[in-house]
Amino acid sequence: MATTTRVPQTIDAYLAAVSDPAAKKTLSALRTQLRKLLPKATETISYQMPAFKVDGNIVVGFAFFKNNCGFYPGSGSVVPALKSELEGYTTSKSGVTFPPDEPLPAKLVKNLVQVRLAEIATRAKKPAAAKKAPAKGFQVGVVRTLPMSAPELWEWITTQPERWLGPGATLKAKAGGRYEAPKRRGAPGVRGEVRVVKPGQRLRMTWETDGWKKPATLQLTVTPKAKGASLHVHMEKLPDAEVREAMRERWSKVLARVA
Repeated sequence: MATTTRVPQTIDAYLAAVSDPAAKKTLSALRTQLRKLLPKATETISYQMPAFKVDGNIVVGFAFFKNNCGFYPGSGSVVPALKSELEGYTTSKSGVTFPPDEPLPAKLVKNLVQVRLAEIATRAKKPAAAKKAPAKGFQVGVVRTLPMSAPELWEWITTQPERWLGPGATLKAKAGGRYEAPKRRGAPGVRGEVRVVKPGQRLRMTWETDGWKKPATLQLTVTPKAKGASLHVHMEKLPDAEVREAMRERWSKVLARVA
């Protein structure tokens, strides 16, 4: 991400730290449009990116990475719902990426926001359905093939926790070991216990963070590929759907930075 290593506290600070002129212009214009579309929204920094919240729900977030801008509705259902309108764009279940000098059309942004708002309104009318979850709670998985060998990737995970857990993180990569990443502005602190270590292949641990009643489970799996190695990040026992999507965005950004 083309920002300073210190996490910005406001959207103004985030945009000021974007060094790419085209990206800064595009994201500033996007912010202006979102303000018009969401006049009652709260602007915030959530998971290190600018976001707009309505009634406590993230409607949309946006960001700039090395070469692309990203637009992230606060749900994994919005992008699939507008599949035909997003043809030609690079998409994932959680968002859309596009070149800094090719902003998303205003109409497309409006449609993405409207679908997300409709989803929030529907969920508000059916709270029981929103809370329903499988026995293992809400789950999410993110996988990406990275340009390094499996041994190199395993060493990166076990010896450089600050690269995927955050600045100041510590990790004892052995069964019974502890890890911790301190709280930062825009991101809560996390901690937990390493439960399973299969050297070179799998690391499984609890995931405890402020505000959660019960810990979740995080598993990192390394798989050799013809060109590089894949890293599969899987979380389960998440408290709700909103946290699930937030975790999807978090790990998607982590893997994008590594790639």
